[in-house]
Amino acid sequence: MKIICAPDHLDTLKSMLREYQQLDIVIVEKGFDYEGMCYYFSMEHIEDLILYLQSLHQKYVLCYADEKQYKLLPQQIDFIEGYSQEAFVHSEHLQYQIYQKLYELEEKLRPYGFVRINKSTLVNIHKIESIIPEVQRRYILTLKSQKKLLLTRYYVNDFMETLRRDTL
Repeated sequence: MKIICAPDHLDTLKSMLREYQQLDIVIVEKGFDYEGMCYYFSMEHIEDLILYLQSLHQKYVLCYADEKQYKLLPQQIDFIEGYSQEAFVHSEHLQYQIYQKLYELEEKLRPYGFVRINKSTLVNIHKIESIIPEVQRRYILTLKSQKKLLLTRYYVNDFMETLRRDTL
């Protein structure tokens, strides 16, 4: 990242934007000139710059389907089913394969709202439309894509805690 700004703002910006230093981008404070492609910002709206940089810095999951490799953002994934050495990633309309274990994906995707709901499934809580109680403290989760998943009683507490943490 290249930063063009007032000298008295440079140290503050370098500190604030440290995690984005590897991005291939030029950011220019309004009032300064730059010939070429860049992102103009003002110190009064620094939050907008940070949101923009976060969108460029998003992590993705590498998946495979039909002998092709795909990059999926966590918010594109509905749920993941894991079996032994591989897992199947389900988006709204497609299914992909990924060669990672479910517990590895669970650790990586927890910050994005993923939680385990049974022995072999992680769900993106942002994709849940409704939760219906069943017998013996089990639940049926209906996703926005109308797919139905089973939340087993062993995983209910962690699921409910995750759900509450992400509500207002």
